[in-house]
Formats: sequence, structure tokens, C-alpha cells
Amino acid sequence: MPWPPPTDCSLCAGPLRLLHRGATTATSPAQLVPSCHAPGAYGDLYRCSSCLAVHQPSLPAGASLRDAYREMVDHAYLEEEAGRRATANRLLTLLDTVAPGRERRARRLLDVGCGHGLLLDEARHRGYQAEGIELSAAAAAHARDRLRLPVSETPLEELGAEEDGRWDVVVLADVLEHLDDPPGALVRCETLLAPGGALLLVTPDPSSAAARLAGARWWGYLPAHTVLLPRRVLGELVTATGLLIAHDVPFVRTFSIGYWLAGLAERSPALAAVARTARRLPSRARLSLSLGDERVVIASKVGVRAPAPASQPTRKRTIAPTASSPSRQVIFLPSA
Repeated sequence: MPWPPPTDCSLCAGPLRLLHRGATTATSPAQLVPSCHAPGAYGDLYRCSSCLAVHQPSLPAGASLRDAYREMVDHAYLEEEAGRRATANRLLTLLDTVAPGRERRARRLLDVGCGHGLLLDEARHRGYQAEGIELSAAAAAHARDRLRLPVSETPLEELGAEEDGRWDVVVLADVLEHLDDPPGALVRCETLLAPGGALLLVTPDPSSAAARLAGARWWGYLPAHTVLLPRRVLGELVTATGLLIAHDVPFVRTFSIGYWLAGLAERSPALAAVARTARRLPSRARLSLSLGDERVVIASKVGVRAPAPASQPTRKRTIAPTASSPSRQVIFLPSA
């Protein structure tokens, strides 16, 4: 039975309009793997006329979505392990500029949706007390059994209150676009952070020039992406949680040259010969590149200092209302 077309944006309640007609309305664990980049394999995509967020409402939600991710197995993910580790280290280096070590205590880092644990492993080598949560049973098992990392299969929304304020860093990399409640996830991450902690966020930007140029074949339009947030909306949601944005920069990924060229060929049938050439390139030949269509946002949990009490009583005066200004009170502090 086909699902009914949506009418309102779940973020701002603005009207939704069909953006790209998709190829399927069925969702299987195989479609949710991170390396599934087949152009056009998504369901119908709708864009909000107000905030410009892009939704894929044919995806399941809640427990049904989580169950699909538990069964997900990505056999190709580790083929680019060296490049993915280089990318993770680049993120951790940027993070060091915002969340330096507190005295000599190791920083506590939680990677939400940690996958096979590559970023966690690199963070551990840098001295972090690193833990992760991951829904995919296969990916979590690799992180635990092969890398000896503390990884549980607990959903973000089911982390208990004992985790609140425990973490110096929360990582949400390539995860937000997979969730059915991005604002709720950001609020939960803020509560997990200790005062002075930092949220590291990576997500695609559908408002980018690359996304507009690629159109329906943009790599960010994947079967697994529930909602894609434009850069402006992402910033507004992060600051609405009370976090202070320290960095908002393009994301640089590292892959083998063959991987980059194969991806390019997938999006342009005329470049099929490029894909054949790519297979003959040595896997050690890697390229670090940003297409400008993903953002890295790092935001800090900064406490607000309450003002010192006045040493003398304050005087209040009511300003008479005008046509452009309603009645209001202004507080005058005594001069020193």
C-alpha cells in the first residue's frame, strides 16, 4: 500500500513540494549502508518551501527504522579504511582547537553512530577515553571484537540520565541525516555534554552549489537519508540548543583516487571509461578533497555567568507607549 504524500515540514511546519521523483518506496537494510551511493535509488524527495530542508518521507520511523539499521551490513566500508582514518584524524585535529585537554585528565568522547569504530580508534590513540554507540550489529561487533573498543548498540534516545553531563566531546558525524528527529537528537547531545564540552557534527548540505548543480544525481540524495538540513537551518538548530558555534567549515574527505573517480563515473554515464581506469589505479594513491557540499560544525557548551547583584537598589521607570513601542519597563542601575 503506498504511503500518503506529506504536506508539512517536520522542522518548521512549512509546506512540502515534490523535489525529485524517486525510484522506490521500499526500504531494506541493504539500502541503508553508508557505501550505497547508487544515483536515483531513493524514494520521492520533498523540499520545504520555507526552510528548504529535503525530506524522504517514505523511510520508516522510530523502532522500525532502528530495526532496519540493526540488520545493516556494509561489506565495502573498510575497503577505504586508510582514507577514512585520515579523515577522522583531520576532524580530531580541528576539534583540538575548541576542546583542549582539561589539565591532565583524558577527555571523554562519545561517538554516536560510530560505525566500525575507526574514528573512535584514532581518538583513543590521541588519549581520549573513547566510547561509542552503533545500531548496526555487524559494525558494532567489528569495533568491539577487532578493535577492542567499548561500543554498545543503544540508540541515542535511550541513553539513560546517568550519561547527562558526562562527556567532554560528542561526535555526530554522518548521522544526523539518518535520523527521523534531528532537533531532538541535537537536544539530547547537548544534555550529554559536560560544561565546556563540544559537539562535533558532520552532515550534507542540500543548499550547497554542488548539490544544486548535480540535481537529482547528487550523492547526498541517498536511500538512507531521512532529512537533509541546509547550512542555515543546521546553524539555527544547533544554536537553539544553547550551544555556541566555534567552527562551520567545509568537510574534507580522504579516499583513494580510484574511489573518487568511480563515484564521478556513477553520476555521469558518459564517464564509464573513467570507472574502468579507476580500477587499475593503486589503492595507496589517495586524494583529500572537499566538494563544498558537507559541513563540519563544532559547537561548545558554554555556561552563562549570572550578573552580580546590584550593591544599591535599582530604580524603575515606565516609558509611555507609542504607536511603535508598547509600554515597557527599563531598569537603570545607579552610577558608580
